[in-house]
Amino acid sequence: MKPQILKGDTVMVRRGKSRGKRGVVKATFPALATATVEGINVVKRHTKPQQQSGNMGASTRTGGIVEKEAPLPLSSLQYVCEACKAPTRLRRGETKEHRRARICVKCGEPARESAKGA
Repeated sequence: MKPQILKGDTVMVRRGKSRGKRGVVKATFPALATATVEGINVVKRHTKPQQQSGNMGASTRTGGIVEKEAPLPLSSLQYVCEACKAPTRLRRGETKEHRRARICVKCGEPARESAKGA
């Protein structure tokens, strides 16, 4: 099933430790039904220094503590409409130009489409 939330959408977290926070979707993973959101669900990963082999000689990758966003379930995210600035559901419908689009349930404005053309 095609996810309603796409890369670049502004979303609000509905549950969990980051409840109520808003952010922009960095990536979606439809097969896993998850998405990563900027600045939300940040986890720390401890990495060892490693040596990378390449054509230009050996270079080392420094180790340390790396912070990155972990994926969140799509069911815990809600789309925030750009026009009415409120968290809302989306429905599929036709715009005035007779194009299929995601439409805000509250205000009726079409949502931004993906770069691929959705």
